[in-house]
Amino acid sequence: MPSIVTVGKFDSDGVADVTKILQEFDQKAATELPQLRRRQVFVYSDVYVHMQDWDVTDYAEACRVATTDPRCAQLNESLSVYFGDHAGTEDWDGPIDQPAAERFYLWPAEHLENLEKTYSAVIVNTQRQEHNSEVARLFAESDATDIPVTMGTLRRQLYLWRGIYLHIQDFAEPDPVKVISAVWTEGDPRFLQLVDDLTQLIPPYDPAGNSLATRFYYWAAEV
Repeated sequence: MPSIVTVGKFDSDGVADVTKILQEFDQKAATELPQLRRRQVFVYSDVYVHMQDWDVTDYAEACRVATTDPRCAQLNESLSVYFGDHAGTEDWDGPIDQPAAERFYLWPAEHLENLEKTYSAVIVNTQRQEHNSEVARLFAESDATDIPVTMGTLRRQLYLWRGIYLHIQDFAEPDPVKVISAVWTEGDPRFLQLVDDLTQLIPPYDPAGNSLATRFYYWAAEV
């Protein structure tokens, strides 16, 4: 089930207006788009993260529907008033013409069952494109152990958008913050080593924040 993740500038004063626009769309038009299974919108510092999960064969098909369906086009136009473009971080070393964030790591590879009943946590940092392979390697080694199972991680996705790094985890636990906090408290040395290794590769987007985005909108299709 591919995800489309778009990122950009956002003023949190627009949360109420964006929520209203999405609610009106998802209560009406979304029910006529059976391929759309879930929508989540997060805010962190001055950026938004708009995540859509599509029940289609591949990412290209999801993009085709999301960009060519006139209802989706109208929604995107309405949101453009509040969602601005992000030029990229100061040291961004990749392309700026991609329409959405690029996923460079996925675990596990198989389809995630009962997606609509899971809960997502989004961590926001920064990263250069040249570090994709190393970041993916570090997570692959960790995910080959019992750490994700112990943590309750059902799916992990890593995305990059003009220097903005997104770590998206899906959990069965309705409070992802509680899960993540518990891992820190338990202090598994393997997890702490992973964090240390990643710190040099994914510095914070907002040094004053805790890197965890806040979800302010959620919709899922009925199953």
